[in-house]
Amino acid sequence: MATRRSHQKPPAQLFLWSLLDPARPTVVGELKHMRNGDCSLTYEATWLAAGFALSPDLPLAQDAYAPVHHHVRQSGAPGAVDDARPDRWGEKLIRYLYKPAATVYDHLYFAGHERFGALGVSDSKDIYTPFGGTTLPRLQDAPAISAAIRIIESGVGELDDQMRALVSAGGSLGGAKPKAAISIGSQEFVIKFYNAEPFDQPLVEHATMELARAAGLDVARTQLIQLSGEHAVAVERFDRAGAQRVHCISACTLLRSMTPGGQDPEFGYPQLARALKQFADIQTLNAQLRELFKRMIFNILIANTDDHEKNHSLMCTVSGRTMRMTLSKAYDIVPTGSGATEHQFFISETRREPNLDEAMSVCGVFNLTPPEAAADVAEIIAKVNGWKSFFAGLGVTARDFEELEPLIDSEGLLAQRMGFDSTQYDKAKPARKKRVGARVFRE
Repeated sequence: MATRRSHQKPPAQLFLWSLLDPARPTVVGELKHMRNGDCSLTYEATWLAAGFALSPDLPLAQDAYAPVHHHVRQSGAPGAVDDARPDRWGEKLIRYLYKPAATVYDHLYFAGHERFGALGVSDSKDIYTPFGGTTLPRLQDAPAISAAIRIIESGVGELDDQMRALVSAGGSLGGAKPKAAISIGSQEFVIKFYNAEPFDQPLVEHATMELARAAGLDVARTQLIQLSGEHAVAVERFDRAGAQRVHCISACTLLRSMTPGGQDPEFGYPQLARALKQFADIQTLNAQLRELFKRMIFNILIANTDDHEKNHSLMCTVSGRTMRMTLSKAYDIVPTGSGATEHQFFISETRREPNLDEAMSVCGVFNLTPPEAAADVAEIIAKVNGWKSFFAGLGVTARDFEELEPLIDSEGLLAQRMGFDSTQYDKAKPARKKRVGARVFRE
């Protein structure tokens, strides 16, 4: 039996919950729809007494927090709450399934149980009752999810009851491309589907992530899924730890929280490095900064210009009322099929071009001396130089290479790989490693 689109209304009251331990959810506060389209958060008294600030811009106080807008005015939710709502694909799914003119308030409710991080939304402040089911689709459901996505994307056909249940249970995650949350064994993954990209994007993403791992980056585990006539790729979730959930925020939320009122946030690798200096555990800070530097270099060389502020995340470790941040595993690393020539994230203080010299010019921000940074660049270049044989070994086809070679082996990137000389930095004056603290962020 086919199920047509339904027009549903969210409850008049919504409440935000912490699902750090899903077996014992804790109410955080009330969410309210604002006349301007935004959604606000007011902490519950119980959370103020024993909880923690969800993000730096949501300190524990009896205020009604609304999102801070800069020059670009788009409806949203405050701080970490904004990360708990879906992005473009999830919004499209909600419009299709539940409410064509959905607002931010609607998105937060209809996103259901399987959202990013450890926050949930319920219509009760006494019992956590999320919208929809809490049972994840499994790997064997991938073909049915893929078929449902084709109907939603094309607008041709109707979802049957099974399709509707599958996509509603795990399909409201962030990002622009079709995806769904699924369970593989005892682990939770995000499965991403082919979406008419110029090359076999799921296969190439799997290959790129494996190449990044071989280059020494800390990347999320991926699994290639064979469907009928195409691939999907499953990416293990870093915001899940067995039965527990991990509170996470995006680099977008963190960097916005560090931006003074009236100024536009600057999203970039040096800016994120400075934020880490303020919020990371001092014992792991240098390792995290080096990891971030290596991700920047790898993204440059592999032509991943779609490295925007939602494609970097922080896992938050909560101890009592204190929260420290750690870079999540790297994800969404794949050559950008659009051929964009500038990165979404700043490479240096003012430049977005994929340029190793610009990257080296800010190595001190990552607490690296020029020789240390140059050694890392040389090691990554050595791995990327072998990308063709590496990709071929994982099944990437000649047809895909026709699309990938102009990106990864573009004249500019290939010349930089061939021309990089790490020895020129051997006698460079070492960057002074600055004391970690609030002043470092303002350098």
